[in-house]
Amino acid sequence: MASVVLIYPPISFEERSALSAYSPPLGPLYLGTILKNDGHEVHVIDADAEQLSLSQVQDRVKEIDPDVVGLTCLTLSLDSCKAAIKAVKDATDAYVVAGGPHTGVVPETSLDILGADAYVIGEAETIIKDVVEKKPNGVIRAKEIMDIDSIPFPDRTLVEHVKYGRFYGLDIVGDVTGILITRGCRYACTYCNRPKKSCFRARSPQNILQELKEIDRMGFEFVWIADDNFTNNPQIVMKLSRLIKREKLKFHFIGQARVDAASEALYKSMKDMGVVGFSYGVESLSPEVVKWYNKTRYPEKWQSYVKRTLKLCDKYGIIFLGSLIFGAPMETKADMEHSIDFLEKNGADMINGNVLMYLVGSEIWKWARKTGKIAPDQYMALAPELGLTPYSEDELREMCSRCTDFSKREGWKSIFRKILDGRRFDLMLYGMKQYVRHYRRIRKIRKEVYGYGYGKGYTTKI
Repeated sequence: MASVVLIYPPISFEERSALSAYSPPLGPLYLGTILKNDGHEVHVIDADAEQLSLSQVQDRVKEIDPDVVGLTCLTLSLDSCKAAIKAVKDATDAYVVAGGPHTGVVPETSLDILGADAYVIGEAETIIKDVVEKKPNGVIRAKEIMDIDSIPFPDRTLVEHVKYGRFYGLDIVGDVTGILITRGCRYACTYCNRPKKSCFRARSPQNILQELKEIDRMGFEFVWIADDNFTNNPQIVMKLSRLIKREKLKFHFIGQARVDAASEALYKSMKDMGVVGFSYGVESLSPEVVKWYNKTRYPEKWQSYVKRTLKLCDKYGIIFLGSLIFGAPMETKADMEHSIDFLEKNGADMINGNVLMYLVGSEIWKWARKTGKIAPDQYMALAPELGLTPYSEDELREMCSRCTDFSKREGWKSIFRKILDGRRFDLMLYGMKQYVRHYRRIRKIRKEVYGYGYGKGYTTKI
């Protein structure tokens, strides 16, 4: 049997991402389960969460001396992924394979520059055993898994030595694990570069419940829902809520959701199952900008969707973190200020600001290519770098900082009120301890707390 190391590289080995240790990377843990079940020895190195330097990653791989090394490659972590592959190659004779979202959004001819022996495009669970045993070279295409209930649960023991639940360097919550409810997405936001799936697929509530029971046995109380949109299928959420209540499971759930799926029944169910809060991709309150982002078929209704969701979050004590993007070509300063003002005045607990980034594979990146604004090998660029907004990066960062200032000024009070009203006394006590412990750190956070959805503003060429 083979010795396998699965590496999750950071966005940068020189700087740390704001969310570098909020939840374990589920991709390597899914593959780890399959390989361990097949008799292989598996190690996972979460270089991001463990804040390892490149030399530390190299030393750890050298010490294990694996037969196979796999890396998860995101567009944002492209530079560090390339560096890690070279470090592994320099230190061992291991067969190296790269996968992850980035391999599916760039031309196949560009993958060899990463330096791996092979590249997996698609969902690797169905082919990972053959990859490890046969070690093929070049591009390997994996089929989309239609019955995702058939995928064995991720092996969380592979990262039991790593402390998760950190947000901007702060221990905001206790030990956290993650869970994935769905695969694919019903939507096609133009700034998103996730490979578009042929269909949206959801796990059955019963299958999700079985994994939650396993998570409960392992002692986790906080669960990050790793889906880009937990409310993709409200019926599944409501059924899951009833099952959790029936089994008397107690969790605190956090994750991401959309504002156009709000209903009384859904939000009551989410409160009952233990949802603490969600990050919502509001992006803008300008109908023209919302239309350009393709957030909804009804951009003129977007503001009412946001307002309704804010009201339901207030009614059911769910924390609302509104995410905004600044820098669309037609977006004015007045539009940006209106988006911030709207969220502030209508009850958002926290606001997160991001400078618009053009990521390879996204529709706006393709548009920028057609108009000659971006080079074919320029896989990431901020809007001001491309001259696709009339505002400088500093001006857009100032908008982000205004969001952060609101969150610092009002967010903690608003969140505390919701926790108090919901009688979540365990969360209240933990939050008070962490606030006191990290008070000086929280006071310093301002300009660094922006863009968590995009990470740092790198422009990477390969």
